[in-house]
Amino acid sequence: MDTNQLKKMKRHRRTYRFMGFIWALVGAKLLFSFVPLLFDPSSTISSNGILTNDMGTKVSAVVFCGAFVIAGLCFLFVPDRLLDRLFIWRQSMLSQFTFWRK
Repeated sequence: MDTNQLKKMKRHRRTYRFMGFIWALVGAKLLFSFVPLLFDPSSTISSNGILTNDMGTKVSAVVFCGAFVIAGLCFLFVPDRLLDRLFIWRQSMLSQFTFWRK
């Protein structure tokens, strides 16, 4: 590999780490706002434009936000070698698609 590809690979890793940080941050902020609503039986949540205090809707919101936190933490703590493999796979897919266009 030449140095240009190594720089791109490093930038690719940093981008995924930054994306994981943002997902974990936003998901945690949403999670901390939805968990108190889950434990308050009189609180309402908007679902499809209708205010409801249904427990299933509240649980779905908490699980959705928790999935963002988990996905963000996975991107933050995944080993570098897996992100490098993802970069190599991405480069091979891009080269195949650009070859088909010609």
